[in-house]
Amino acid sequence: MTGGLIGTIRWLEILMIAVYTLEVTGSALAVALMMLARALPMFLFGAITGAIAERINRKAMMIFALFGAGAVSATLAGLAVAGRIEIWHIGLGAFLAGMLWTLEFPVRRTMLGEIAGRHGVGAAMSLDSATTNGTRMLGPALGGLLFETVGLPGAYWLGAVLYGLGGAAILSLDYVSSAAPARDESLFSSIAVGLRYIRGSRPMVGMLAVTVIMNLWAFPFAAMVPVIGRDVLDISALPIGVLLSAEGAGAFVGALIIAALVRPARFNQIYLSGSFLLLASIIVFSFSSLYAVSLAVLFIAGLGAAGFSAMQTAIMFTLAPPEMRGRVMGVLSVCIGASPLGMLHIGLMASWLSAPTAVLLVAVEGLFALALVAFLWRDSRGN
Repeated sequence: MTGGLIGTIRWLEILMIAVYTLEVTGSALAVALMMLARALPMFLFGAITGAIAERINRKAMMIFALFGAGAVSATLAGLAVAGRIEIWHIGLGAFLAGMLWTLEFPVRRTMLGEIAGRHGVGAAMSLDSATTNGTRMLGPALGGLLFETVGLPGAYWLGAVLYGLGGAAILSLDYVSSAAPARDESLFSSIAVGLRYIRGSRPMVGMLAVTVIMNLWAFPFAAMVPVIGRDVLDISALPIGVLLSAEGAGAFVGALIIAALVRPARFNQIYLSGSFLLLASIIVFSFSSLYAVSLAVLFIAGLGAAGFSAMQTAIMFTLAPPEMRGRVMGVLSVCIGASPLGMLHIGLMASWLSAPTAVLLVAVEGLFALALVAFLWRDSRGN
């Protein structure tokens, strides 16, 4: 439930912030910078969060973060109602909301994996991915509808309510960690131990390399969807939200299929195939000037995203022993946090060239990088 609520808020905010920033500034680079602000905490604090999660109560961390994020949304809603909200408020709010995202892999998904157990982790992560991706259908469309009807304040008020519901859900959860906290070493020594462990595992290094590629060259394209929607497809906030929701719909369907059929022997294959499908679909999307075609292509992109997102967590969880999972998931968060560089890259290219051209060039770069990693780590992929 909490994953679904967080996902809904995330995609609602992404659409709302992008459309608002584009209206105020008219700049594709400004939109990308806003997305960068939201993604930056993952890169800066992911490893630290993972190490801390092995020392203090994970449940308490999630409760604090959710209620704190709710307070931030309520504050921004109040500023918007008073007519005093400015772009820098939006950026700061995005950064603080991104702090919550640093808990997704090292804390919430580790909790989920421990509840499911080693044999159920593949299906559990796939179902969690299905829930999250289901919110990618709801969140952007809801954000577009709210923006066109009640404006910025209503969207932020809804975010505050959903954060509060998520905090209440975690509060009622009966959860005990299966790993004893590591208290006999410093925080940074703990992080260093985790990094050394990962460095000694060739499959882990390969999986993390793919994660970096996807967050540098694949997922940043979402920041350009509102720009392409306005400049190429000539649509408003609500149909832009539906366009973003199409990818979520594909990811939702893909995650359900994976949850029903996945076997541990196929984790790596699904992970890599989904990554290639997502990048190829983004390339096709960059050429589309028809709304219906763009919807169909983004649905297919979502199928690829489902394979990537569900399996990256399952693979890292199964490869790591219980005492290392928090730190391993923290390092995974840092790799996911590479997306700010991707946001900046695509934003600069869009400001120099155009949003469709930027999306095309970035996806082609990513496809070549992914092919190189797949070749170099081919001996670690298994089936």
